[in-house]
Amino acid sequence: MFSLNKLTDDDIPIPITHRCKPEMVGKDMTGIELNEFGLALFTSYLSDQNFELVAVNMNPENGAPHIMIWNPQKALFYIWVKTDLAPNIPEYVPNKTHDVITEISRKYRAILSFASITIRCASPESNLIPKCGGEYYAVLNNFDEI
Repeated sequence: MFSLNKLTDDDIPIPITHRCKPEMVGKDMTGIELNEFGLALFTSYLSDQNFELVAVNMNPENGAPHIMIWNPQKALFYIWVKTDLAPNIPEYVPNKTHDVITEISRKYRAILSFASITIRCASPESNLIPKCGGEYYAVLNNFDEI
């Protein structure tokens, strides 16, 4: 597990603000918006690790988003990124999405991988439905080859 939040000098996580259009602030996040938020946090993390983003597939019909990246050693990865709210931890489960991403990864000779992200509301008063514009803590649970 790895925190995607930046830390204070005392190693305390700083909440991440969900960015959205002003008219969306305070509205319930959809499942797609939650996945987009997790994907944005994950791609930012990868950028900090010197990975190079090649492509993003946010097609909701294909399930959770997937991305193609080059790692610093120039290996190509195709990553299925799933995001959920705490206490849920997204897990890799072969399904139709798996079949789609397996086909795409083979086509590009990329290493097929899975990333699991959990997001938790920073405010203890908040309910279980994430709000656009809210503040969150995020954890990268795993990032493994599948």
